[in-house]
Amino acid sequence: MSAPRMNAPRRRCVGVILAGGGATRYGGRPKGLERVGGSRIIDRVAAALRPVTDDLLLIANDADAGSWLPGVRVRSDVRPGEGALGGLHAALAHAGDDILLVAWDMPFVPSVLLEALRHRGERGDADLVVPASDGSRRGVEPLCAWYAAACLPPVTAALEAGDRRVIAFHDAVRAVRMPLEDVQRYGDPAMLFANVNTPEDLARWSPSAPPPLLAIVGKKHAGKTTLTVRLSAELSRRGHRIMTLKHGSHTFNLDPAGTDTYRHYHEGNAERVAMASPDKFALVMRWDRELAPETLAARYLGEADLVLCEGFKTSALPKVEIHRASEHTTSLLADGPPNAGSWRALVSDVMMPGFDGARFALDTDDWLDALADWVEREYLSPALR
Repeated sequence: MSAPRMNAPRRRCVGVILAGGGATRYGGRPKGLERVGGSRIIDRVAAALRPVTDDLLLIANDADAGSWLPGVRVRSDVRPGEGALGGLHAALAHAGDDILLVAWDMPFVPSVLLEALRHRGERGDADLVVPASDGSRRGVEPLCAWYAAACLPPVTAALEAGDRRVIAFHDAVRAVRMPLEDVQRYGDPAMLFANVNTPEDLARWSPSAPPPLLAIVGKKHAGKTTLTVRLSAELSRRGHRIMTLKHGSHTFNLDPAGTDTYRHYHEGNAERVAMASPDKFALVMRWDRELAPETLAARYLGEADLVLCEGFKTSALPKVEIHRASEHTTSLLADGPPNAGSWRALVSDVMMPGFDGARFALDTDDWLDALADWVEREYLSPALR
């Protein structure tokens, strides 16, 4: 599914899926076609790249690669046998633009991290932006990084010199490292950059896959909560296991002042406070950084068929916006957000030109049923699990 857009980004960026290596530890089978959490790894990588790039490109030398991602361009190495640096060289040569590159065996790279890498790169003072990783011998993860088109000549020069290290050209360009503390905002780097090299890796990482997430966004008083509640109820009625995640811009208290759990947390300064009863369980914990919604869903809502997220408008999650002309003359999308490519649907009482995603008219009697049908088709069909 291509990402609908209303505003072109300042610089064009191609999302590159690098299907390199001989998969010798996987018996020669194309490991990116294996499934994690019910979805092929290559589909998970493509889904992470789509909302934050302008096009997709698959770099692969397999004769069957053209059937792996229908509609996505496939190109092979320009310099075969040169390893991962040769794959990067092919990506830059074929893309002709800036690229966001992700290896096809990394199932847990989130769109929000990729969006942050691209945003940092497009400030204009870097030729590459690479995230720090305490689990890599290099200290960075170059197979999940943003590269400017200007990196092609120094990559070529490194290959010509016989240096095939994937970081061989870093000293010749303006390389920016995303600090580890920034990377950790999006999850544990050990999981973010986990790659599936063996069947044992597949078995270990499959239970950690986050469920599908869909964000409900809109301006104040547009009806986000009502839409989230009604859509959750309808999908639950249809037999789906729906969970929700609410984003708040300010701190909150689940218990009013004076209750026992409030005192545990505020007076006792407990790191975590849990409340258990015969029919409910609640947990409140302190943290020093906000985790990405994908990480929260994987950690706490992993058994859901779908997680409806109210808010998270600045994330790269796929989005449904609700807009009411009686409350606001323009929608969030019409205002030109930097992540416009992550909008998938509009629920509104007016027509808005320039959007090629799904539309649902609030002045029709069956808009909720039609929206639920669309969500089932796009996010809950058995083929996507």
